[in-house]
Amino acid sequence: MAAIGAIRKHGVLLMIIIGIALLSFLVGDFNKLSSMFSDKSTMLKIDGKKMDKEYNVEFDQNLSLYKIKNQKTSLEEAENYQVHEETYYKLLEKKTLAIQLEKMGIIFTPEIIEEITAEMVASLKTQNPNRDLMSLVQNIAQSVGMDQAISIISNIEEFKGRDDAKDIYNAFKAVQNDVVFQKMRVAYLLLAYNSQHFSNNMLKQIAAINNTALTKFITINPNAPVFNNIKAAATEKELKEYFKKNIKRYTIKKDSRDLDVAVFNVIPSPNDLKTIEDSVRSKFNRLTVATSLVDFNIVEMEGVIDSVYLTKKEVADYYKIDTLTKMIFNRPVGSYIEPYNYQGAAWLFGKTYGSKVAPDSVQVAFLVVDYKTPEYQNSNRTKEQAKAIADSLERTMKSGNANIFALTKSYLGGRQAQDSLIWISERSVQKSLYDSFMSTNIGGYYIQDAPNAYVVFQVISKTAPIEKRQFVLYSKEIIPSEATIKSFKNQANDLRASCTTADQLVQEANKRGIQMIQGKDITSMMASINNVNNIREGISWSFMPKTEKDNVSDVFNFESKMFYVVAVRNIKEKGTPDFEDVKDVVEAQVLQEKRLAMIAQSVKDQLAKGITLEQLAQNYQITVTDSARLAFTADTYSNRQIENNAIGKIFNLTPGKADVVTGTQFIYAVQIYQTYPPVAASANYMIEKMVVNSIVFNERDRNRSLELITSNIKDKYDILDQRYLYYAK
Repeated sequence: MAAIGAIRKHGVLLMIIIGIALLSFLVGDFNKLSSMFSDKSTMLKIDGKKMDKEYNVEFDQNLSLYKIKNQKTSLEEAENYQVHEETYYKLLEKKTLAIQLEKMGIIFTPEIIEEITAEMVASLKTQNPNRDLMSLVQNIAQSVGMDQAISIISNIEEFKGRDDAKDIYNAFKAVQNDVVFQKMRVAYLLLAYNSQHFSNNMLKQIAAINNTALTKFITINPNAPVFNNIKAAATEKELKEYFKKNIKRYTIKKDSRDLDVAVFNVIPSPNDLKTIEDSVRSKFNRLTVATSLVDFNIVEMEGVIDSVYLTKKEVADYYKIDTLTKMIFNRPVGSYIEPYNYQGAAWLFGKTYGSKVAPDSVQVAFLVVDYKTPEYQNSNRTKEQAKAIADSLERTMKSGNANIFALTKSYLGGRQAQDSLIWISERSVQKSLYDSFMSTNIGGYYIQDAPNAYVVFQVISKTAPIEKRQFVLYSKEIIPSEATIKSFKNQANDLRASCTTADQLVQEANKRGIQMIQGKDITSMMASINNVNNIREGISWSFMPKTEKDNVSDVFNFESKMFYVVAVRNIKEKGTPDFEDVKDVVEAQVLQEKRLAMIAQSVKDQLAKGITLEQLAQNYQITVTDSARLAFTADTYSNRQIENNAIGKIFNLTPGKADVVTGTQFIYAVQIYQTYPPVAASANYMIEKMVVNSIVFNERDRNRSLELITSNIKDKYDILDQRYLYYAK
């Protein structure tokens, strides 16, 4: 593969010459979306500003980066959703940070962003490179080598607008955006951190209450099997009172839906399976009696036979079917590959027909002598002049008066000569070019007469010879017949015709033995429910303005692989919910708290009867933590993972007596050996300031701290999130 970054002047040209694309990652149908909607259809608006364009661009960039990092050409629905959500929340937080930083006199200008980018790229040559950028570079380096990959990244703007490098450019911009975003976060947090002021009276109070205690305790998990027999109950009145008291806890921050979905997964019928197998075995029998593979392919309209030789590793890596690899390489050349059912997805069969022992790849150096044509205007040479130069260069190198690395400098615009050194495998270039390299001795030269240029190659080295084989492989996908697809579609239509409400859909589906899935709190950009994928169209329908509670959709068809019908069980709008909408959540929390209290009382009763902490620990199969020093103002991590809301209760216990306190999730049986009064306040309250900073800014998780700091600001924005319009018909 050509070293694109190393030959700035001839980058596009050389890619045409050797016929290779740098990388080709599918972006899906996202680019089609912008034309699907009128100007009046706003997908995203934040604080009165339409963000459709920004969202579109950044999603595209994040999508490319995700695919390259994970070496994928397409994403699952859950992965698409993940990229959508990351794009949305970063856009929202970036706007928040930009507004707040600007108020403090800090603006991330293009010049600042350029400086940040230069620093990010420079990190590639340090011991601590940017991880995402290095991942991108390593992906490119698989084809062109590390030096060329870094060169590409260093000159990335040269690839803007080029289709052959679209994903690489987008992925780079995604990394750049993230680095700038993180710089904004750090800047804001540091300003907030350094501009805080705590009064001496407050710090003095912190010093006065910072008691410590030497303790022994056990942590009891109320969900342990030993407590399965403890059940709690709550009345409707209790639930409503709890809801009213804690109403802010149930505020809905994002529109959602509760959906019932009847699913018809289209699978081949027994008759389909038999028909497919019969057709495969019949075709295989015709292969075994064919006069030649060429004649067989012509009769069966299978196209041209692939004449490329592959190594055992290449076959194993590509197909990832151990049985198939053995059938190709563990038998004599000319053996047939009998019909093989691969995981119920496809039938495979074929024949091996050739073998050779040859190098797997060749290393070449090259230089380019281009010439002007109507299609290529970047050269002043004529074709005749270019041919004369190429011939002269070849004679000069063959005479030993110069080598290709020295001469290449004149044809790379001042770049490093070594940047022309590349490894080429048999499947990465045109077969005729690869065969020419193979027939050229190491150290020898070969001139390619390519469109718009003459390319002088020198063969530098070849890998050790290895066995390669030629084979043909035919496949037959195991898919439902048109008749089977039609049958499933008719079943779905019959179900839809039998119901007009969500309850009726569930009842009719249960009668007919049809799979039902129920999704709660489904948001607009989701595409799956309970691990059932590809329901995006139905979810988008549930968010359309005309869709109401209890509506039942028409039949949705996903690529004739699945038919499904959706019913809207409940609509949850952003804001304060009605009690009935969150009753199940309230009940779960009330019962949890009651059960926690019941278990705590049970433990307390046992302690009152004289049972020790060691005996309790043995009964509950947990460990005792002894001689643990706890501090009143320390965080959970420093206090042996005891929840913060339990620490205050522990410091109110009587020393010498074992007692029980509850946290939010756990119960603690504690005995205080001795308490210690706080030491004198530190000079200038330095220690106390550190304590407060730790509480306010959460030094152990700065990202979480920033989210808490900015959450109230973001909640004040008027946000119109209609991103489901991307997928709505």
